[in-house]
Amino acid sequence: MLLICIGKPGVDLYRTLSDSETSRHILRFYHPKELEAGISVEVSTVSSGLALLSELRWYIMRYMQEVLIEDTEHGVYLSQNLAREAYDSRSITLSPAWETRFRICVTEEGEVLRLPEGVPEPDGVVTAYAVWGLPDEHP
Repeated sequence: MLLICIGKPGVDLYRTLSDSETSRHILRFYHPKELEAGISVEVSTVSSGLALLSELRWYIMRYMQEVLIEDTEHGVYLSQNLAREAYDSRSITLSPAWETRFRICVTEEGEVLRLPEGVPEPDGVVTAYAVWGLPDEHP
C-alpha cells in the first residue's frame, strides 16, 4: 500500500524532506521514493499510513498540496480525510458505489489539479490518480 505526497508547486519535496533532520528521523524506516512531483512511501496498513501522516503534519501543512493513501481493495487512492474518517470513526463503508470521485493530476509545470470524473485531462498532465474523497473535497 502506498502513501503519495504531492508537493506544492515549486517545492522539491524529496529534497526538502531529505534536508530536514526531523523528517529524516520520522521517515528513517520507510525509505521514501522520489516521484515527479513528490514522494511515495510504502506502508503496510492504513493505520500505519495515518500514523506516519500525523508525524509529518507540519511538513504536510507547509510543503504538500495533496496526500493520498492507496486503497488496494478498490484500486483507487483515498484522500487523507476520507482515509481518516473511514479508519477512525468506522462510520463509512467504502464500496465500488462510492460517489465522491475525482482525479488528482500533476502537470509538466508541477501544477496540481483536481478534476471531476468525466472531465478530460488538459494537455501536459504527467501523472493522474483516481481518488475517492469526502463530499466537501469534490472539485
